[in-house]
Amino acid sequence: MIPIAIEELEALGLGELTGSGEVTGLTIDSRRVRPGDLFVAIRSGRQFVGEARNRGAATLVPADEFGSMAVVGQILRGRSRARFVGVTGSTGKTSTKDILAALCAPVADTVWTEDSYNAELGVPLTLGRLEPETELCIVEMGMRGFGQIEALCDIVRPHVGVISAIGPVHLELVGSVDGVARSKAELVTALPPDGTAIVPASVHLEPHLRDDIE
Repeated sequence: MIPIAIEELEALGLGELTGSGEVTGLTIDSRRVRPGDLFVAIRSGRQFVGEARNRGAATLVPADEFGSMAVVGQILRGRSRARFVGVTGSTGKTSTKDILAALCAPVADTVWTEDSYNAELGVPLTLGRLEPETELCIVEMGMRGFGQIEALCDIVRPHVGVISAIGPVHLELVGSVDGVARSKAELVTALPPDGTAIVPASVHLEPHLRDDIE
């Protein structure tokens, strides 16, 4: 991981923080703790704080679990020189992410989402695997309602957005396929003016796309 000084984290007031020096890894799973890690105690993970400290980790018991992870992710994103790709879609997003990673990893130092760690905790954990030499980071983004992909994009700040498909999935959260399209289009809206969007042909998606994206 791109190192972060404990003093810098302390100044942010994220919660009860213990440790010194720099953290060089990020985890919420006490079973995966290594010396130098920052162990963020999420929910029942609080009972393993002592164990994590004994194994050489700094620990954070956050005041706001999702918010604290987002801040750590934003710090790491801001220090990386990599290009960032966001991938979402009603179906096929994990396969698309994995195919992109398989194509890119042989030619560029690439980090990508493990399994389907594509929500408020998983996205910062992916950024926790960034190294100073990382050239490309492919981040899968899930959707559980309006505004979630936008929030994940606030952390990742992608240069490229890929939408694999638009379909009738999670309608209980967004009401209609048009709602699905509007939610997925948050990825395109978050791209910079020189960003690139790769999207499927969709009568539902088209009204929600920006016209200044390549």
